[in-house]
This record gives sequence, structure tokens and C-alpha cells, in this order.
Amino acid sequence: MQIEALISELERFGRVLLRNVFTAHEMENLARLCNVGGRPGERIGFSPEFSRLIGRRSRFVNNLKSLRVDPEPVRLVAFNKTLTSNWGVPWHQDRVIAVAERANAPGYSNWVSKGAFWHCEPPLPLLERMVFIRINLDPFDESNGALELALGSHKHGLVPACDAAEIAVRSDTEIPIAEPGDVLVVKALTLHRSRSATKPSARRALRADYAVTKMLDARLKWAYSV
Repeated sequence: MQIEALISELERFGRVLLRNVFTAHEMENLARLCNVGGRPGERIGFSPEFSRLIGRRSRFVNNLKSLRVDPEPVRLVAFNKTLTSNWGVPWHQDRVIAVAERANAPGYSNWVSKGAFWHCEPPLPLLERMVFIRINLDPFDESNGALELALGSHKHGLVPACDAAEIAVRSDTEIPIAEPGDVLVVKALTLHRSRSATKPSARRALRADYAVTKMLDARLKWAYSV
């Protein structure tokens, strides 16, 4: 698919699926770096190897820039849905960022301390420019609790949690079928959910959040950047 068509698809639907983005060797390295053991998920730090694979100067990010999302990575989370960690998440938007410290910054709200960092909800313009990616380390389909998206729902702006399911029901929904090495790029405000797997097996994924880092209030500092 031509770049202009991919850009149009991302803007219209709030997502685009990129096929065969990473080589087999790169996938082996990502799987090793994303090992969370028996835990369902874990926030992970940026290592030099992550920087080489998905950092701001990586081949991958250079390709993302062609989609006009100006990506700079600001958070990493590894997931593994298995028989013993088979969770589900209702329809929601991802509106939280991780920062190094709390500060009195206008427009930033819902502050929560998690581990060594603070999480908060930033102003709408920053969220509108954010995307998150899912690098699939295993096959993803309807049976193993893959991500489901409400297409075009990012155009609703900030959606109250109590309205998320209703808006999703009124939208066309999709579960992108993906193979290892495929990458799902999603606008941060796109409503999405994840059901429990009906056929639990290893279903590993790496999520990375990308933002225009200079849009952060000067009184704050990103918890992660690479």
C-alpha cells in the first residue's frame, strides 16, 4: 500500500496495520527483551538494544515518520496473555502518560504515583498527536484475546469512561489479525478493548507509546525517552 493511502487510513480509522516490519533476527531480540516470565505485563525501561530497534533514530521510527506521526518513544510495556493470566479490559481510551515527577502544570490532571514515576492525563492537543504501537510477538486472532478497535472513535475527542461502550457499539469494530513481525499503529484516543482468550496460549506483545515530546509542559519531564 502506498504511503498516502496508509496516512489516509490512519487518519480515518485511527489505526493502520503494517506487515512484516521486523526481521526474524530482530523479532528474536524483541522477544528476549520482552520476557515478563509468568506475569501478565510489565512496564520496561529503554535499553540500548530497544533504542536501536525502536528508538527515535531507528529504522522503524524513520518508517513511522512517513505516516506523519512525528514519533518519539515515551513508554514501553510488555504483555503476555496465557492460560494463567487471561484477562480482559473493557472499552477505553489511553489518556495517561508517565512523567518523572509531579508538578503544578495547568491542564494536567488525574495524578497517580506508580512505582518510581508519576502518571497523569495531559491536555487534549498532546493526546491527539500520540500513537501507540503493538509489535506482535505471536499470532493474534479472535481466539487469543487480541486487541479490538472501534474504528474512527478517535474523532470523538475525550470520551468519558461511562460513554465508551456506547460509542464503540455505534462504531465499526475490528480485531486486526496479525502475525509475528506485524505492527499495529493506533491513535491514542481510539477506543479499544481486549477480551479474555477463548483458546489461551502464549500471546506476547510489546506496546510502545510515541509522542511529540516537546509538547510536554516545561515544568515536567518524560519518565522515559530514547
